Amino acid sequence: MHEGVSVHRYESSVLDALKKSGKSSLSELVSASGIGRDEVMWALENLKEKGMVSISYEESGRISLSKEGKEYAKDGLPEELLVKNLVKGSLKAADLDGSQRIGLQWGKKLGLIDIDGGMLRLTAEGRRAATAGIAMGDLLRSISKNPDDIRTAMHDGSLLTELSRRGLVEVRKQSVISSVELTGEGRKHVDKEDTDLIEEVDRAVISSGSWKTHGLKKYDVMVDVERQVPAMKHPLKRLIDKLKDAYVGMGYTEISGPAVESSFWVFDSLFVPQDHPARDAQDTFYVSNLKNENFGKLAYVNTVKKAHKKGWHFEWREDIAGQMLLRTHTTSVSSRYLYKIIDALKKNPEDYTLPIKLFSVGRVFRNETVDYRHLADFYQHDGMVIGRNLTLSNLFDELTKLYGSLGVKIKFKPSYFPFVEPGVEFMAYYEGRDEWIELGGAGMIREEITGVSRKKISVLAWGPGLDRTMLIKDRSISNISELYNNGVGWLRSRRVV
Repeated sequence: MHEGVSVHRYESSVLDALKKSGKSSLSELVSASGIGRDEVMWALENLKEKGMVSISYEESGRISLSKEGKEYAKDGLPEELLVKNLVKGSLKAADLDGSQRIGLQWGKKLGLIDIDGGMLRLTAEGRRAATAGIAMGDLLRSISKNPDDIRTAMHDGSLLTELSRRGLVEVRKQSVISSVELTGEGRKHVDKEDTDLIEEVDRAVISSGSWKTHGLKKYDVMVDVERQVPAMKHPLKRLIDKLKDAYVGMGYTEISGPAVESSFWVFDSLFVPQDHPARDAQDTFYVSNLKNENFGKLAYVNTVKKAHKKGWHFEWREDIAGQMLLRTHTTSVSSRYLYKIIDALKKNPEDYTLPIKLFSVGRVFRNETVDYRHLADFYQHDGMVIGRNLTLSNLFDELTKLYGSLGVKIKFKPSYFPFVEPGVEFMAYYEGRDEWIELGGAGMIREEITGVSRKKISVLAWGPGLDRTMLIKDRSISNISELYNNGVGWLRSRRVV
């Protein structure tokens, strides 16, 4: 212990470590003092306040490329590729594919491309970039080739920020201690001891009553220590768990089904006509290397066939219904169970006690144009209540309670879906863009599907996307694609609760 100004034993260890050289790096101090890094950091903050040491800092950081960033570093940014293509000839805006659309978006933002009469043309800046290159692409390639040259990359601050926003690089900046130096005041105390303040309260201190006459050492809980990285669930997984808890708490039972399904269960069983636009390849991913499902043993085929013929007035084709695809919604899971339960209720009403409440959560796949609220694959959850004398009021009540448990307020408006009548759409307010965004559709399952009068059995159903709920709940997320970011740094920056 050192005399004069009170010092803690950790501070004393640091002062002793600085005694010989007078100046040291943080790593050298940790090694020479014999105490841990957190203890050294705590001691340095205290000694700095007492004027016994001076601390020098330097800006440091870590930059890493995402999977997409690595691809762009190798092949070129979408806007770079589009600019090069426009040098060869003109392009129609309507003919651009997904990657070229991204290139157009950034090309316009950077002033490289204009659209005139639906045709893309290069600006003067675009023609210059076609030969000289784009600074953002140059920086991305520089980082890829020299990942350890952090300071050079960080000099291009605005470009680096833009690359980070695009999810192409992950930047972690921090101020680190470069050196610690003993001051004149520190040297005065380096060999002195002080025993006035009590640093550790033990049985002897309490029984002797010395705590009444001696001061107690103050502890600063705000001192910077080494960051701790606890294990944590992915934010989307936490939301799924919370959603499942909410469903179970409301008396629902979880069900599941295959991700690769037949058109029969995804569309036909839900009274979607066989010429509906949703069945087109531009909206749905079909699986060409799987044989069509065999409906010979399914008891519900005739029911579906008759309903389509009567409702849509054309011949229902089994070969179209048998086409295999990646399910476009989890309602196909609900449909499988609905037909099974309705069939059992027709034969023996005593088989089930009504109401029956079911839910499912799973990935679905759609050939969507990707933007901040659309992805080609995402999570959806489906809810279904089979009972008697159910109305839209019951539906509104169930959904309001469900989303209320997630801390999300919703509102409803009339809408059309082939498998429900009446149908509604429900939305939640997204503060990030000051707009109401659709969460999903809901309604009362049509009699054409159940084959039973609503006076006997009525069915409520809904099938919203889950990813959009994260936009509502977590203001730090501005694009649902962030939920599928595989960067560990991004995950560590998320809230634990």
